[in-house]
Amino acid sequence: MWQAAVGAVPATGNYMYLESRPGDYVGAGKTYTYTQSNASLKLNTQTGFLGVNVTGDQNWTGSFKGMKDMSQLAVGYYPGLSRYPFNNPVLGGLDWSGDGRGCNNLNGWFAVDKISYSGATLTAVDLRFEQYCDGSTVPLRGQLHWVANDTTTPPGPQIPVPANLWKPADSFVPPAGNFIYLVSDSGDYIGGGRTQLLTPATTSFTSISNLTAAWRIGAGGWWGNFVGMNSLSQLKPGYYADLQRYPFHNPVRGGMDWSGNGRGCNKLTGWFVVDNVSYALGELTSIDLRFEQHCEGNVPALRGMIHWAK
Repeated sequence: MWQAAVGAVPATGNYMYLESRPGDYVGAGKTYTYTQSNASLKLNTQTGFLGVNVTGDQNWTGSFKGMKDMSQLAVGYYPGLSRYPFNNPVLGGLDWSGDGRGCNNLNGWFAVDKISYSGATLTAVDLRFEQYCDGSTVPLRGQLHWVANDTTTPPGPQIPVPANLWKPADSFVPPAGNFIYLVSDSGDYIGGGRTQLLTPATTSFTSISNLTAAWRIGAGGWWGNFVGMNSLSQLKPGYYADLQRYPFHNPVRGGMDWSGNGRGCNKLTGWFVVDNVSYALGELTSIDLRFEQHCEGNVPALRGMIHWAK
C-alpha cells in the first residue's frame, strides 16, 4: 500500500502530508506539508472514529471511521471504504475534503500503522489513506503522524526585519502626531493608484487596541486589520510575512486586511512590519507599522505607513 517517500515528510514533529496528482479534484494536483510550525493540527476522537482538522494556508477536514462496533481505532488496514458518513457501517468510512473541494462519492482505504490511547484519550497515531473521488482513477493520498506531547510552536515575527521591504521615499516627511500614509500603485484596486496622507486634522481616527495580538485602525473611510500569530498574546516588533486576508487567514502566520470606501479584496497576500509598539495594562498604547498588500493575486500593491499613539 502507498506510503510517503523517504524524505517527503519531516523527520521529527507532528505533520500532515498530502500528495495529489493532476486530475485529482480535491487535492488539485498539489503536494502539501503541514506541521505545527505552519498550521494548526487538531484531532478529535469519538466511538471508533478519528477526525483531523488542519487550519493553515488551506483548511482541511479528514474523517476516518472504523468498522461497526469498534470502540477505538486499532492498528490495521481498513479497505473498501466509501464516503463518511454515508458509508457501509460494517466496513467503515473515509473522507478528506477542504479548500472548497470535496467528493460527492468516493472509494478508498486507510491504514493505521500505530495508535495508542490513555483510557479514552488518544496519545499518538500514525495513519495513511488513499481516496478516489467520483469515479476518478487519480488518487489523493495522505499520511499523518501525531503525538500528544509534541510541543512545537510557530515562530514569532522575524527579527531582524529584512532591509529590502518597502519604506516611504526619502522625500516623505512624516507629520507630527498620528498619521496614515498610503501609496497605491497604478492598477491597485483598493487604493486606486492614489497617494493619501490622513491625519487627525483632516479625518477622525478610530483605534481598537485591546485585542489579543491584533490591532484595528480606521480613518477616512478606511479600515485596517493587523493580526499576529495565534501563539502571541501581544503584537511584537518584527516582520509578519506570507499573510492572507483577515479573518480568513492562517492563524499560525497571522493575517491582515486594508479595505474601505466601497473597495476590498476577496483574497490577498501581503505582509506587515511592526517597527515599534508599546502596551500598558494589556492595551496597545502606541505603534509604528508598515504594510503591503496585493489584491486577488495581482502585482500592483497598496502600501502604507502608520504612526499612532494614544
